[in-house]
Amino acid sequence: MKLSDYLCEDGILMNLTGANKKEIIHNLVSLLTNTVEITDANNIVHKLEEREELKTTGIGSGIAIPHCKSSEVTEVQLVVGISREGIDFESLDNKPAHFFFLLVAPEKGGAEHLKASAKIVRLFREESFRESLLSMNKPSEVLAFIEKNE
Repeated sequence: MKLSDYLCEDGILMNLTGANKKEIIHNLVSLLTNTVEITDANNIVHKLEEREELKTTGIGSGIAIPHCKSSEVTEVQLVVGISREGIDFESLDNKPAHFFFLLVAPEKGGAEHLKASAKIVRLFREESFRESLLSMNKPSEVLAFIEKNE
């Protein structure tokens, strides 16, 4: 399994904005609706917000992985928002997040979304990798860079 198998250029937003966690989640779900047909985006937003109430998905090192299961999708869906400035996502290390990976898995799916989360963590643990991505300007560059480094 490769992250690039789940990504497409339309699912990569180079200038993610949002004043808070709630706005970021809304913007990421909006991005998701560009890549897959969603009947009830608000249902996904609600599930993500419920998940964030349990514990933040801002894992540190500039990475946040908001995720949930939903009947709105039939296979794992992944979109990425990038913020060069960084946005407060109540991360475990109390630092702004720059990379936001929205993962939505089917309700009855297995552990595929957990494998995708683990891939994100492994790939993005290197600071030089994250810095390279922050210097890119196009989704096509980001996708090619991820594919090359997987």
